[in-house]
Amino acid sequence: MSDSFTFAVDEENIRLDQFLVKKLTDVSRSKIQLAIKSGQVLVDGEKLKSSAILKGAENVEGELLVEVQDDIIAEDIPLNILYEDDDLAIINKISGMVVHPGSGNYSGTLVNALVFHFQSLSGLNDSRPGIVHRLDKDTSGVIVIAKNDKSHQHLSRQFAERKVKKVYKAIAWGGVPEEGEIEGLIGRHPANRKVFKMVNNLGRKSLTTFMVEEHLSPLTFVTLHPKTGRTHQIRVHLKSIGHPILADEMYGGGKKMIKSFHVKYTQLLNRLFKNMNRVALHAEKLEVTHPTTGKKMRFQAPIPDDMVNALNLLRNAQ
Repeated sequence: MSDSFTFAVDEENIRLDQFLVKKLTDVSRSKIQLAIKSGQVLVDGEKLKSSAILKGAENVEGELLVEVQDDIIAEDIPLNILYEDDDLAIINKISGMVVHPGSGNYSGTLVNALVFHFQSLSGLNDSRPGIVHRLDKDTSGVIVIAKNDKSHQHLSRQFAERKVKKVYKAIAWGGVPEEGEIEGLIGRHPANRKVFKMVNNLGRKSLTTFMVEEHLSPLTFVTLHPKTGRTHQIRVHLKSIGHPILADEMYGGGKKMIKSFHVKYTQLLNRLFKNMNRVALHAEKLEVTHPTTGKKMRFQAPIPDDMVNALNLLRNAQ
């Protein structure tokens, strides 16, 4: 698994890697340098070298792998492989599948399936081979897998430099504005480190643009373009504007929302929850540059049946 961090630089004329070694006392310098090189560490939103000299007024943010076990068990779990070559694979992840092993999830993850299905995977993140980015457990859709270290570094740089284009679909509560932009800092909730929220300082920069596909009262079908890749970003952003995602208990979109709307919607919403028992969020499209050929590659995962059924239920009730 990984853990994120944000530090305000409190020293002058210190190398980036040396600063992080001081702050992250339980992490080796070599792993810190690898994280910096692979684009997992940003200084004021920019990728720098390990040798970069900090001036004492910057914000350093990033994430580091936290090893949870030495051996990954290969498991014959079916995968929907949208594309594969010698450098990468594109998977349409099902909802309910955790991406990589972590506390309480040592089997049944996407990584367990990848180790079974592919002979070669990148090893830069040794307890999550092949994993360049993540999708939440409940989120379905497109995820790219690196099959060697060169591809992993190339793809990681694309994500760090915000060159990867991502499109998500969500069903959100209420009447979402026709289009807009949500920007701000995201940080951990002080009372629960598994939950994130918009913060005023010491958070990570985040940006999502959105546009409405359909108003399906009392919900809205929305297309979202996350420009950054923060943990729970879309979920946090939609909550911050008062339109949490359907069935997202963690961020206020659970069954309690039914009471916020007119009683005429109660029967419809109860039926909706019987069909939609996970966060109604889908990673629909992904565009990356191929690490070897340099060509733009676009992939799309169709909206899964549970979301299609939920949308049809709403449409029929209009």
